[in-house]
Amino acid sequence: MSTLAHRDTADHKSLSERYEDVKNVLRDQSAQIRLPEFLMFFSLIFYTATPGLGLPLNQVMVIVIVLYGLTRKPVYSLNPVSGLIALFIIMLLYVALVSYNATPTEFAADWTRRFLRLAATTGLIFVLASGQIHFKSAIYGYVTAILVNIPLFYAGIAPDNYPGYLTGYLIDKNVAGMVYCLFGILMVAMVTRRTHKVGFFAIFAVLLWLTGSRTSLGAFAMAFVWILLAPKLPFLGRAFLGFAIYWGIRLLNDDYAQAGAFADRVGSDLLRERIDTAAWERVQQTPFFGQGLGEAYVYFPEQNRDFFFHNSYWSAFVEGGWPWAIFVVAVTVFAMVRPFSKSSRWTPQQVVAQGLGIALLICAWRLGEVLYTLYWAICMGFALRTVLIERAENDGPMNGIDQHIEHKNTLVS
Repeated sequence: MSTLAHRDTADHKSLSERYEDVKNVLRDQSAQIRLPEFLMFFSLIFYTATPGLGLPLNQVMVIVIVLYGLTRKPVYSLNPVSGLIALFIIMLLYVALVSYNATPTEFAADWTRRFLRLAATTGLIFVLASGQIHFKSAIYGYVTAILVNIPLFYAGIAPDNYPGYLTGYLIDKNVAGMVYCLFGILMVAMVTRRTHKVGFFAIFAVLLWLTGSRTSLGAFAMAFVWILLAPKLPFLGRAFLGFAIYWGIRLLNDDYAQAGAFADRVGSDLLRERIDTAAWERVQQTPFFGQGLGEAYVYFPEQNRDFFFHNSYWSAFVEGGWPWAIFVVAVTVFAMVRPFSKSSRWTPQQVVAQGLGIALLICAWRLGEVLYTLYWAICMGFALRTVLIERAENDGPMNGIDQHIEHKNTLVS
C-alpha cells in the first residue's frame, strides 16, 4: 500500500513539474521575437515603388505576409468567425462586380489593382487573427520602423513632405498621425506593467503632437477615455459616452480647429474645405450601388491635380454604394467596439480593441483613406484575435494575446 501511495505521489509530482515546465517555456518564449515577421512588418513603412511591379513596397509586402502566413499552422481556429469570413468574401465579390460594370471616370485609379489590395488586406486580417503571423513580432517590427523613422526624419535622411511636421517614410502627416495614434494604443496593449503603459502613452502623445494631426490627437485621447471608462459603464452609459465622444470631437473641429498652436492652418483648412465640398457633390451624384473602386477622388482642373477624399465614409459610399459603406462601418463597430457585448466579460485586450475601433472611426471622418487599409486590417486582426483567444479551449490565460513561439525541439510528454 505504501509503495502504491509513493508511486501516486511521484506521478503527481511529475505532472506538476511538467506543468511548471510548460509555463516556464511559454514565459520564456513570450519574450522572443520571430525574425521573419519582425522584418516583414518593419518593411511596411516604405512606400517606395517595387522594381518591376510598379506597386509600393508596403503593398507588395502585405501579399508576401499573407502568403507566408498561409504556410504556417494556425494557433487558433477561425471557426468562431467563419460567418464573418464568408461575409467578407461576399462583399469583396460584390464590390468587384460593381467596379467591373461601372464606367470609370477620367482620373480614377485602376479598380483591379485596388481590388487586389483589398483582397490582400482581408487576408492579413485573418492570418493575424489566427496566429499564423506571430502578432508580437509583427507589432514590434512595425513599431521599431516608425520609431527609427523619427531620428532619420530629423537628420534629414527620411522624406520631409510637410516641413515642420513629423512624416518621414510615412509620407503624409495625416497618415503619420493615424499610425502613431493606432500603434501607440497597440503598444499599451503589448506591455503589462502600468509604468510601461503610461510611458508609451506619453511617448506616442508627444509623437502625435509632432505630426500636427489634430484629428489623430483627438482620436488618441478619446480612445483612452473609452478604454478607461467604458468597462465601468452599463450599455446606456456606454451609448452616452459614445455620443459624448462624437459631440466632443465635433466641437473641437468646429470651434477650436485653429486655436493656439494650430492658428496657422487657415490655408490648409480652406483647401480641405474645398475638397470636402467637391467630394460631397460626388457623394450626392453616386447611385445606390456606388461608382466602383478607385472613384473616391476629386479633380481641380485649374491645379491639374486630383485629391482623394478626406472622409473615409464618403469614400466607401462612392466606391461601393450603401451596401459597401454599411458593411465597412458595421464590421468596424461590431467586431471592434462590440457595443452590445457585456462589459463584465471583456478582457483587457478586448477593451483596447474597442479603443482602437473608436480611434479608427474618428480618424475615418477627417484623415482620408482609413477604413479597409493596412492599418485598419492590423487593428481588426487584433480585435478578432482577442475573441478567438477568449473562445479557445485549453490555452490557459495568455493576457489576451498569443505571444508564444513554437519550439519544434521542445517536447512535453
